Amino acid sequence: MKVSITDILSGRVRIVWRRRRRKAAVTPETERLRKEAKAYLPVRLKELAEAGGFSYNSVRIKNNVSNWGSCSSKGNINLNLNLMRLPKELQDYVMLHELCHLRYMNHGPEFHAMLEKLCPNHRELRKKLREYRLT
Repeated sequence: MKVSITDILSGRVRIVWRRRRRKAAVTPETERLRKEAKAYLPVRLKELAEAGGFSYNSVRIKNNVSNWGSCSSKGNINLNLNLMRLPKELQDYVMLHELCHLRYMNHGPEFHAMLEKLCPNHRELRKKLREYRLT
């Protein structure tokens, strides 16, 4: 098929560029972390949610290469199994951060005010979290 610049500019043809997703390696250590994470993180998330008056739909443990956690608009929370490598205070910070997204799906002033209320030292913890890398 011949494609001209006019076809592209007119919108008749669309060029889609897809990045390859990085996949985390599956190792015996990863599987050990997954088992530990599935046993600990959902229980701790539930404790934090109840203490803060949050309710979520589901929690999943994943081996993401680019984030520590995420929250969907449907109330699903994903947590990275590599949280198990972090100190407990940083694990709690990430989970509280995601719980705040249940109310505010952005990083606006209301979100930060809620996070400040639940985790007064969140700025310090955020800096500490940046010292750790996902591999």
